[in-house]
Amino acid sequence: MFSNYAEQVNKRNSRFGRDFMNEKFFWNGLHGEGAHVDTATVFDGLDWQQAGQKAGNFPHSVWELLFHMNYWQNFMLDFLKGEVPKSGDPDAESWPAAAAPETEDEWDSAVAYYLKGLKEAEQEAGKELSEQVVAGREETRADCLQTIVLHNTYHAGQVVFARKIIGAWPPQRGGEAE
Repeated sequence: MFSNYAEQVNKRNSRFGRDFMNEKFFWNGLHGEGAHVDTATVFDGLDWQQAGQKAGNFPHSVWELLFHMNYWQNFMLDFLKGEVPKSGDPDAESWPAAAAPETEDEWDSAVAYYLKGLKEAEQEAGKELSEQVVAGREETRADCLQTIVLHNTYHAGQVVFARKIIGAWPPQRGGEAE
């Protein structure tokens, strides 16, 4: 049933410029267009010391969430490059040892790395989405991009929530999420 549905969607999309629609779909997903605050802006206006604060019963600091988002975004981007990511224990490796960055530089670098990864994902969205990205595996470019979109969206919501708890939301220029 699913393959029949996928065939119908592909036929319909080909009439409306499938490549443009798919690229727009993933770009919108990567940035929360029309659904939630842009995942590229959830770290705006937050300094490195605030990023390490935990409040209440919330289990993670913004720093921990960013570290985790970077790990999995990069993991999926490796797949998109045709590489099988090497990992010992992803559950342990994807969370930092400390709740806070050690320096402002470490924070700024991590945010820049996240934004760079988003740009790479945007570029991947412009390629053939049904292409199998790693030989011998089933994942397609669309599968990997979908994972990035869903994972980043989930944790971006947590970032906004964590920032609200510590009194650091919305950013100075405002935020769209409530």
